[in-house]
Order: sequence, then C-alpha cells, then structure tokens
Amino acid sequence: MLLKNCKYIITQNNKRQVLQNKDLLIEGSTIKKIGKIQGKGIDCSKKIVMPGLINTHTHLGMHSLKGMKDDVELFDWLKWISKEEAKLTPKKVKENTIAGINEAVKFGTTTIYDSYKNAEGRAEAFEKSGVRGVISSTTKDEKTFKKSVAFLKSMKSNLVRGAIAVHSIYDCPEEIIQKTIEYSNKEKILRRVHIGETRKERADILAKKGKLAIEYLDSLGFLAENSLLVHCIWITKGEIKRIAKTGTKVSHNPVSNMKLASGGVMPLVEMLQENITVGLGTDSVASNNNLDLFEEMKTAALLHKHHKWDAGAVTAQQILDMATINGAKCLGIEKTGSLEEGMNADIITLNLSENLMPVNNIISAIVYSANGFNVSDSIINGKQILENGLFINKRS
Repeated sequence: MLLKNCKYIITQNNKRQVLQNKDLLIEGSTIKKIGKIQGKGIDCSKKIVMPGLINTHTHLGMHSLKGMKDDVELFDWLKWISKEEAKLTPKKVKENTIAGINEAVKFGTTTIYDSYKNAEGRAEAFEKSGVRGVISSTTKDEKTFKKSVAFLKSMKSNLVRGAIAVHSIYDCPEEIIQKTIEYSNKEKILRRVHIGETRKERADILAKKGKLAIEYLDSLGFLAENSLLVHCIWITKGEIKRIAKTGTKVSHNPVSNMKLASGGVMPLVEMLQENITVGLGTDSVASNNNLDLFEEMKTAALLHKHHKWDAGAVTAQQILDMATINGAKCLGIEKTGSLEEGMNADIITLNLSENLMPVNNIISAIVYSANGFNVSDSIINGKQILENGLFINKRS
C-alpha cells in the first residue's frame, strides 16, 4: 500500500519531524519507506498522515449505558452503574465492545486498552474488527482473579494482548493485589489499577491502611515499569516521585474526571517535570460520553493551562505525545506510536477541512482544532479498515 503526496506526515520520531509532500510505503504490517516513491497509490495531497491514536483506558462493554446516568458524582454513579452492569449479558457486552471499537476507529483510534467482564467475547470482537488492543478482565476477588488468569492463558494473538487489572484498592483485598503483582511479574505483562480518583478515596485509604494510596501500592511492590495507574488526581508530590522512581506509567482521563466531578486536577505538569510517561484515556462512554481522543487532547491541554494560570504549562506537542508514542509506552507496545521505517503501520489520515484551515502550525491544528470527524482513513497493522470515513467491511 502506498500513500502518495502526503501534504503532512506527522512522524512523531525522536526529532518530531513533520514531513511535507512525501510518500509512505507499507509492506505487510510495517512501514517500509518514507520519501519519494514511484508508483500509484492513495492520494493524500489534501490530508494529514499521522500515527493512529492510542486510548490507554476505557471500558467498551459499557457502551449501551451512554447517557443513561449523567450529572451524578462518582460514588452515586458507581452505585447505579453496578446495578445496570449486572444486567449486561455476555452477548450484550460483546455487542457493546464492537460498537465501541467502531466509534473509536471512526474517531482515529487504532490501539485500545479495554478492561471489563466477558474478556473472551471482547477479545473476539477485537480480532474480528482488526484493531490493536490490550484486554483485561477486572479483578476484585479470588473468583475474578482465577477468571483473569484463565483468560490470559488462552490468549494467542499477535494483534491483541492481555493484561491483568485490579479494580482499585478500596474494592480489592490486599492478597488479591499481591497475586496480581506476582502473576504480572511472572508473565511479564501489564498490570493496571484505578487510583486517586476522589478525595474520599484518598481519605478512606489513609485511614484504613495508614498510608497514602501510592505509598501503599509501593509498599506492596505494585509500582513498576509494567504498571499503569489510572486517574491519579488526589496524589502528593512525594507520591509523584515514587511513580517516577519506579518507572510506573499513568493514564490521564480528563473528560471523565471532570464530568464525574472528581474535584481535583491530575498533577500532569509535575508528572512531566519528573519525566513520568503519561498517556490519554477516555474512560467509558458512560462517563465521557464519547471515544474521541482529539477531544480528549484539547481538553487535557486547556485544563492544565487553566489550572496553572499558565498558557505554556503544557504544549501541543506534549499532548500529542500522550496520545501516540507515550500511549504505546504506557501499554508496553513496541514499534507503535510513530511513523518511521520498520514501525507498525498503524496510521490515520485527516481531511484538511475548514476547521483545520489555515494551517500555521500543524501540531497546534491537530490538538486544538481537529476532531474525530476529520478522520478519513484508518490503517491498522498494515490493513485498511476505514476509507474516506467509511468502514471497508461490514462491522457487526
């Protein structure tokens, strides 16, 4: 496959080069060459060609709950959502996952970390859809831990890999957290936990454990390079240093956090100052209410500028990194997140529509002006999934 006369190629390489009027050749599942290449191909003379976006945290199985319980704070929302989730059959969870994948791909996402129940059905949905994924089945007790392990042992895919996920400190016994740590270390896989989402959670953990949340996780050995912490709003500078020291990664979900009134702002600026790898996540559509990572990028940038009273607190380039190369690092996925020779061919194109014109700074245009409806084409693992905004094959 050859992408011809690309108006812009956002490489996201080490130099963050932006190439103009070049071609990009795909052979098999990888990028073979970028430059001037002979031959006919897909005309990209009016398109931005860039790495596919990476969603580091969502729950696609909840897709049918979108818009059903808005304008409610987190713990009240959780009580309601738990009742509704209990009604979701394995068949419905799989249908929801397919619907969520379709929405995400239409909006430019090519890699998704998805955690929910019915892992086997969700994995089938990912495989059928041809989308790169990391999948976990949320662990809360011995029964769900055993189910998670059984699922992980059954995984035999190059495109979709498994992870193990603890729901939270407040919803998971210490012995299960320990088992999760031991298993992920043994199998060298990603482990994930929701942490620091509300002030109440912070106070409750401190009262019960005698430690702040991140301190507690560190005392158990949870923090590590293969660990992903989701939310991290109510944490201290000392906890940030622990995250940095251990190489632990963080998933930032600003839209969901604000919608559920978490009451604070994740200390992104302080994390970046400590060279912590931070990715972006949408969380579920029940608390977002969409899977548009372009919207997430703009929201993240504006939130932290406003919070710090500093327009330069975070840059457009830092935000784009979070949605691409740093997202790949968060999930432990190699050869993904940039457009370079030898990298996985996970690529999207954006139409240079009116909302992106005129282009004075292409990175700023992507972060502050683009949205999911600009997405024209999606190529995942070298296979074209989306063409001119439409799916090539039937999706159901």
